[in-house]
Amino acid sequence: MSNALVIDRIRTNKKVIALTFDIAYGHRVPLRMLKVLRRCGVQKAAFFITGAWADLNPSIAKQIRKQGYEIASHGNQHQDYRKHANGWIEKEVITARQIIKRTTGVHTNLFRPPGGDMNERVIRKLKAMNQTIVYWDVDSLDWKQTDVNKITERVMSQVRSGSIILLHACDPWYQSLSAVPILVKELRKKGYRFATVNELLRGQIRRNTFGVKR
Repeated sequence: MSNALVIDRIRTNKKVIALTFDIAYGHRVPLRMLKVLRRCGVQKAAFFITGAWADLNPSIAKQIRKQGYEIASHGNQHQDYRKHANGWIEKEVITARQIIKRTTGVHTNLFRPPGGDMNERVIRKLKAMNQTIVYWDVDSLDWKQTDVNKITERVMSQVRSGSIILLHACDPWYQSLSAVPILVKELRKKGYRFATVNELLRGQIRRNTFGVKR
């Protein structure tokens, strides 16, 4: 059994959480999401971006960093890593890392496989490449659910201290733009503060989502 770990939530007694946004497609929703977060006064969030997207949208990738948000890798192409050989995975990870560094100036080892799809072989390969694999414990399903109130209710029913919340800032999911202000307001009402993933990782790993032992 591998000693790999997949991070989905951090054990903490503080009401602190990470809002994480996956980006793989488009420019309209990503740009508007940055404006939404600014209007909401959210200063800390993490964006998992694909290399292919950053290559096509370097100015938006730069804007994410300019606004002070954490930048992490979502791979290069948005494909299921379980369907590909290790050599392909390695090339994808390296390519994404290079493009993200070139477009944003950020070197990151935070990694979220596209779709969150992985198995033990994929985990072993990513860990061998020194990637910190970041999953989530709260899935907003904002890409699937068009009712913003249901998106908010889903998140609020699952969130707890140390949660990593999965959201999207991709075209064509405009519902995410409407859901985030409501969600931010409700989370603040409950006393939650926002942190980057790296800030959460300074705490203790709560559990291993995929059962891969340390």
